[in-house]
Amino acid sequence: MSVAGIVAEYNPLHNGHLRLIRRIREELGEYTPVVVIMSGEFVQRGIPALTDRTSRVCALLSCGVDVVLELPFTFATGSADRFAHGAVSSLIRSGVITDLYFGAEHDSLTDLSEIAKIDFESDPAFSEVLDTCQKNGLSYAASWEQAASSVMASRTSGSDSVSPEDFSRIIHAPNNILAIAYLRELDRAGSSIAPHLLLREDAYHEESLKESAFPSATALRKQILTRYSSLSKGDFIASASELLPYMPVPMIAEMLHLWNSGTVPMGEKELVSSAIPLIRSMELSRIASAAHMGPQLAGHLKSAVRSMHFDPGKDISVSFREAVETRCFSYTRILRALTSLVIGQNEEDLSHLDDPRYLRLLGFSEKGRTVLKAMRSGSEIPILSRASDAFHFGKDPVFSRMDELDRLSHDWWTMKARNTFEEDFKREVIQFKRNRLYRS
Repeated sequence: MSVAGIVAEYNPLHNGHLRLIRRIREELGEYTPVVVIMSGEFVQRGIPALTDRTSRVCALLSCGVDVVLELPFTFATGSADRFAHGAVSSLIRSGVITDLYFGAEHDSLTDLSEIAKIDFESDPAFSEVLDTCQKNGLSYAASWEQAASSVMASRTSGSDSVSPEDFSRIIHAPNNILAIAYLRELDRAGSSIAPHLLLREDAYHEESLKESAFPSATALRKQILTRYSSLSKGDFIASASELLPYMPVPMIAEMLHLWNSGTVPMGEKELVSSAIPLIRSMELSRIASAAHMGPQLAGHLKSAVRSMHFDPGKDISVSFREAVETRCFSYTRILRALTSLVIGQNEEDLSHLDDPRYLRLLGFSEKGRTVLKAMRSGSEIPILSRASDAFHFGKDPVFSRMDELDRLSHDWWTMKARNTFEEDFKREVIQFKRNRLYRS
């Protein structure tokens, strides 16, 4: 039996995501189980998710997904390589996945696979260009791109090789970078999981909603957060009907349920407003010890925040970005560092928490029950159904720390969004059976 895996955030779930699920069923069969490993309350860009994981799980199960697992916080908020390692390794260790599906902006799986097999860092020219670019003030990401491009340009070009021009275009697209990282992880693990590519179409990366069936999640979040900050509660909830052309009804219904009950849609603003007091009050050495931070970025943030002035006419996240973003420090890296700062993840955690130690089960369908049975007998790592399950592995410090960061990140999100904490210990696995959701 084929079992398809997807790595995703669904922040929020939109019609482009459903297109990938439909493609799986078209290619592998109508009854093929789909297993998703999904970020929790923080996502790879380093920001809080718009909605909680429960709402996304319910929407996914209602839209035909069979098993939903949570990607641990330490991987969900990492760089593309770390994110891919945690997700793909989890799917491999589950023991049931036969096929991995993902989207990308480039339409050739062969090209992406070729790039994934190149060990750029071992080429002397790579290190030389990387060092030069960083000394000239470029960020690590920009320096890496130039160094990798120099390696591609020096390679002997065959008829089937990726040209330097194509390479430069490919690695400028974020989902191409993730796709390459997924392929690299499969290759390094010697996995038999078959990769499948779906070309992303239309306005995936536009920041405004247009007459496209597949707008970007960024555009949808921007619209939702802008409306929340400018409309009354009633008008805000009524405006959700305008999202119907772009998002599945179950996701909109889950969001309306959250907002109507008083949960706040979350985003960059909440992260920044929590981080600024910490940057202002903490010793520089403590700030620098946060994961993804380092002394240089810590010093830059400390200085920039000290010079900031409150502007009532601007959103705090806009003022912060204008104050801190430079050529040396990409804003995505800054956001990841802020997330680690507010949650308490330090640089040592990144080296110690090197592999996923468990699979956290969030929900399953009737079909997914069969997959779970196979997973429980074949998984290389434990499957956690309740928060208390982690206590059985308390003697493993790596396991405990990974779980602790998960719980801290959930508590931070729920405290900010609805003034609660420790919801994890009341959470039950969500089930979808007989076309009905069963949740705690």
